[in-house]
Formats: sequence, structure tokens, C-alpha cells
Amino acid sequence: MLLFEDHRDETATVVHKAVVYAVAFSPDGSALATGARDGSAFVRNAGGHVVPLQERTPKALPVHAVSFSPSGNLLFVGGASGWHSYQQVEDGWKAVGSHASRPVTSLAVINEQTIAIGAAGKNGATLEIWDVSSDRKLSPHFFEPNGVRTITASRSKKMVAWTTGHRKVQVWDITTPKPIEFPQPSNCPSLALSSDGSALAVACDWNAKLYDLRTKRERAVLKGHKGQVLSVAFSPDGRTVATGSFDFTVRLWDVATGKERTNFKWDIGRVYCVSYAPDGLRLAAGGDLGRVVVWDAD
Repeated sequence: MLLFEDHRDETATVVHKAVVYAVAFSPDGSALATGARDGSAFVRNAGGHVVPLQERTPKALPVHAVSFSPSGNLLFVGGASGWHSYQQVEDGWKAVGSHASRPVTSLAVINEQTIAIGAAGKNGATLEIWDVSSDRKLSPHFFEPNGVRTITASRSKKMVAWTTGHRKVQVWDITTPKPIEFPQPSNCPSLALSSDGSALAVACDWNAKLYDLRTKRERAVLKGHKGQVLSVAFSPDGRTVATGSFDFTVRLWDVATGKERTNFKWDIGRVYCVSYAPDGLRLAAGGDLGRVVVWDAD
């Protein structure tokens, strides 16, 4: 287990602990990107070297999402200051693009050229698809008057899913005209698609739900947390779902049976984000103590 305190800022008189909202491994598993409420975003490589992409300032705006491109050469950071792209160079990362005109509530990479973002506006939010190679917005887009809370994508299937502020989940195959809806009893702070696009996991209240997207039906409810579930993530092979919660735990669930396999409690506070490494052998989680932990899945 490795514990990083990149999002803690300690002085002689103050200990600043920013909530870690986002964590993501690079495609080869050698780097870890994190983003927090205090506006900071970092990339840590396998040797322990930390590169700051965005640093905390007294007026910094929260970072809500971080995501690598499939090649690992690009990294996207989305938050209240808009969305920004960074390219890997010999000595770290350099900024190559910025869209700061509108706040972004979440983003997800679909493929090397395409990302999905939730762009906030005065009267709601819009789910948009952007071609990053030409820096232009594609059609169609979907207006959500109650906001876009979080986004995920299945790269192999060109599928995007998002939750709204009106208690529903939208799942869209971008080759089709419109998404399908999954109504929810309350707002959902996180969701995940399996790598093959066959299954959907949704955080809802103190539980997580699994849906079979082939039949468009709920398959299981994952019960066991003692607090609100804030994050969900599929293992790369799709056999396991990880959930992070206000109860300070990360739990692993068997997708086939819906049963809990094991749970972990690290000194990171309430768990706001969780992510699997591409090889499925490690997990990372971030909490409200400004800490990020990486550990062996087994």
C-alpha cells in the first residue's frame, strides 16, 4: 500500500486538506493523475516523481475529472475552470489546449480524438462531444436542464453514459440518434461502464446498482456500505466492481453474483473516487483528507 499526500498543504499553523475528486491511471499503469477541490492536479510516475499540472491558489476552482487518452500521450483535466489538455513531453507535461469559457462538471475520453464533457451553463448543462484533433464540438449534443453530474465511456464500444441532476442515467451509443434512460430514485454521483460495454454500474444512495445493457434491465443491487456510495469502477476484465463510500471503505463486488468479495479501509477519509489500474492488479482511491492510496487488488 502506498499513501500519497499530494493534496494536503501543511504549514506551521494550518493543515489544508482538499477533497480528492478524481484519480486515473495512465493506459500503461506507470502514472497516476489526481485532481482535487482546491484546484490542484498532479501526475505521479512510477519512480515517485510528481508533476503539478494545476497548482492550488487561494482562488483556484475545483477539479472534477482527469482522464488519459488511450495512447497515454494526452491528459485531460476538467473542472470549474473549464477543460484543459496536456501532452506528455520528455521532461513532464505541457499544456496544449484550454477551454475556460464554461465550467465542466465531468469528462470522459472516448477514443484518441474524441472526448465527452458536461458543460455547465446558466440554465443547465450540456453533454457535448468534442474532436480534440480539430478542436471542435460535434453533433449531436444533449441539453440537461438539471445538470450533468458525471460521465463515463466504454472506448471499445463508442458508448457514453452520464448521470443528471434529475434522477436519471443516460446511456448513449454515439453511432445512434439518442440515448436510453434508466430512471433512479435519487441523484447518482458516479457510474461506470464495463470495458466491453455490456454492463453499467451506478452509485445510488448507500448502494450500487448493476445493469445489463443488452437486456436494459437491473441485474443486482450491491448492499453493504454504511454510508452514501460516491464512486464506482469496473475491473478491466469486468468481473469485479469497486465502490467507495462515505463510510471510509472501498468494497469489491463479484459482478456475476452481486456478492461482496472483500473491503478495505485506508486512512484517506471519506472515499470520493476509485480507479483500477489497466492490468487489474492495483487500485487507487482518493478521499477528503487530501490523500490518495494505491494498493494491490488481492
